[in-house]
Amino acid sequence: MTSARVCTFFILFTISIPTHSALGQDAAGASRVRGVDAAAAALIRDLTTRSVTGRDLVDQLERSDLVVYVRRRLFTTTMLTGRIGFVAGDCSRRVVAIEIASPRNYVEELSSLGHELQHAVEIAGAPTACDAASLADLYVRIGDPVERSAGRADSFETQAAADTSIRVRRELFQSAAEN
Repeated sequence: MTSARVCTFFILFTISIPTHSALGQDAAGASRVRGVDAAAAALIRDLTTRSVTGRDLVDQLERSDLVVYVRRRLFTTTMLTGRIGFVAGDCSRRVVAIEIASPRNYVEELSSLGHELQHAVEIAGAPTACDAASLADLYVRIGDPVERSAGRADSFETQAAADTSIRVRRELFQSAAEN
């Protein structure tokens, strides 16, 4: 994949997120795609409002068993725009966290969220992906290695996610032009 920006999919660890009780928060009617704070919730809301693709991705996740937490955070590199990983390695309840690089251009944050939501849909479609090891197996099958660490792939990318970020960016610019 040729792209100046790198959206890395980490499989070697689980992501910890500060939530009230990420594993015990399934209130009736609660969305499966959740912001951990007001800024992340606004990011999700803006994506689904301004992008048909973003709305479709969230709809697909709402029909799945996967719970997705979203947060914005500062990364130590500008090459990384987002990542996704399991919050817990419990196969009885699949919970992932998406981290979006921030602060960045807001369109970039929204397109990165769309990109990572595509990865979440890929994970949701693979019920056996429920921890770091099974997630690695999934992305060895469906993804392309992006980086190598000690001779092994530690992050992957899929063409579907790369295409999604382009499509979301296009939709965001179209919605801005219409307003």
